Amino acid sequence: MRAAPGLLRAEGAALTAREVRARARRGLWRGTTRGAAPGHVQCNVVILAAGDAERFAGWCERNPTVAPVLARSDPGDPRLPALGAVDLRYDLPAYRAFAHGSAVGELGDLADRWTDDLVGFAFGCSFSLEDALRSAGVPLRYEQRGFGGAIYRTAIATQAHAGFAAPMIVSMRPFALADADRAVEVSRHYPQLHGAPMHVGGPELIGVALDEPLESIGAIGVQADEVPVFWACGVTTQWAIEHARPSLAYTHVSSQMLVTDLRLDDLHQRAA
Repeated sequence: MRAAPGLLRAEGAALTAREVRARARRGLWRGTTRGAAPGHVQCNVVILAAGDAERFAGWCERNPTVAPVLARSDPGDPRLPALGAVDLRYDLPAYRAFAHGSAVGELGDLADRWTDDLVGFAFGCSFSLEDALRSAGVPLRYEQRGFGGAIYRTAIATQAHAGFAAPMIVSMRPFALADADRAVEVSRHYPQLHGAPMHVGGPELIGVALDEPLESIGAIGVQADEVPVFWACGVTTQWAIEHARPSLAYTHVSSQMLVTDLRLDDLHQRAA
């Protein structure tokens, strides 16, 4: 697996979560956060005006595997104390801006756009779920092949609420069959990181064609002795924004997450 830009110190030690955020604040981290600050939880982010945030929160409650909310800010407050010394104006490597549901560009920070009615949401991310799988000794053979996962639109609809609606977007990673069983067992103990897979095996059963991803990290490949394993994906939130068409919204850019001080061990549930 390739390290993210700035992932390693000169002496080879991984950066801490705070150091990753500090580099993002200074504009020194603009790549993927995959593998950054091992053991720390990474988050998808959505930021909306307060009125839209209330409607969006209702949609999240109805779709907890898609949008497992770990923290929500007060209106106008860019901090998320539950996740550490986080500032939503600066701490992501990049932000995607939406106007009336359409993506209109990417930003390095929100310093000039933050207003006193903005509300931020942070959701568990499958990058952290991968971290949990590694820690549990589940082999991620696909990494050795240069593949870091792919995301797909499915034929499954999320539960709509107050104008927010979307097809379920999923991330896919291939596993040997025995390893897939172990991945299911480990991930079900992390419901706030999307939890257990929503589907294992035949992609056509959920309306997915493996050669037609929305995005991928590396070349896609499922070997003959492997099965594709699909988890709900936080990118679904951006599709919900497109459907609801709020006047403005900001999100993370795919694969460039908010790296928090929260530890994976804090989210492990013995009985999920």
